[in-house]
Amino acid sequence: MNMTFWLAYKMLFGNLKRAIFPFMGVLGGIAALIISLSLGAGGEKLISSNLMAIGSNRIVLGGDELGRRDIQILENYPFVEYVFFPEARRQTGDNIFRGYSKRSLLALGLNTNIGDREVIIDKSQFPDKKVGDNLEISIDGRRQVFIVAGLYEEENPFELMRQGNRIIVSQDYFERLFGIYRFNQIVVSFYPDENSEDLIPIVLNKFNLDRRGYKDIKLLETPEVYKRILKIQKIVKNSLGILAFVSLCLGGFGIMNLIAGGVRARTVHIGILRAMGMSKDDIVKLFLTEGIIIAIAGTICGIIFGIIGSFIIGKIIIIPPVFKILKILFYLIISLIFGIGIGIFPARRAGEMSVIDALREN
Repeated sequence: MNMTFWLAYKMLFGNLKRAIFPFMGVLGGIAALIISLSLGAGGEKLISSNLMAIGSNRIVLGGDELGRRDIQILENYPFVEYVFFPEARRQTGDNIFRGYSKRSLLALGLNTNIGDREVIIDKSQFPDKKVGDNLEISIDGRRQVFIVAGLYEEENPFELMRQGNRIIVSQDYFERLFGIYRFNQIVVSFYPDENSEDLIPIVLNKFNLDRRGYKDIKLLETPEVYKRILKIQKIVKNSLGILAFVSLCLGGFGIMNLIAGGVRARTVHIGILRAMGMSKDDIVKLFLTEGIIIAIAGTICGIIFGIIGSFIIGKIIIIPPVFKILKILFYLIISLIFGIGIGIFPARRAGEMSVIDALREN
């Protein structure tokens, strides 16, 4: 086995020009595989955690003079997870204040016990602040001091597009702080396992009945708009899956091309080795070993370039790469097995070649 490896090593590095193209094929295939898998996982996470966070199972209701009492009514329904007013937003200077109910804060994974003058801030916009610090902000020309009760990082792409420092307060305090007590829209989010389409007429009838004499509420938006996000997610996932498959094949065919090219270029060498007593099986092992050396070297370099490329491309297209190690490892193993597996055919052809035919090629 040591002699086979030594011969493969000598044959490979004795003609680097011939080996460089298969090596680049393996490197490019593995790098493209890692880039497509990492950015694909990053894109899928972005769609799932960000766009789906906008509301995969929500409806928007509209009506005159919606208030805090309506939040209490809706959140008492067993199928409602949380409720908030999208209009509970006020921009003052460079800051955007948003008011959320306790149930909304709980769903967002934030501190629900925030009182007056307590705020939750986006840590990316206030990097020098920590929980317990004072935050001084000007509101309508008056300087006010708040206490930082929590930190979070905004992921909703619609919020990220808005200019301003994001500051979250409780719905109660938002109303008192800005003197806004009435709203025209309310977002109702159902629990994930609830069928929102079936619940829409129930909510409308029950909510209008429980409001007792207030003007009727109407449906402004259904979850249908968010179902398009699922279709986008599926298209992205399938497209990246095809790209990963092509990358896998590219790496595999690079290995096969190396072995097949070696057989064609070294026909005379095969004849000499056979004449010297090397068996057919040893010839097959020789070319397979050569392919394995290239495969391992190309895979290692491809991993390095793939990781670097993922971060560079991710920075350009604003999709942070997510490296799912087990999934990447699975595809790498499949790529190597596929390449070496299809490389057996040209290697076996070399082993079956007769000594006379091989020498005659000279």
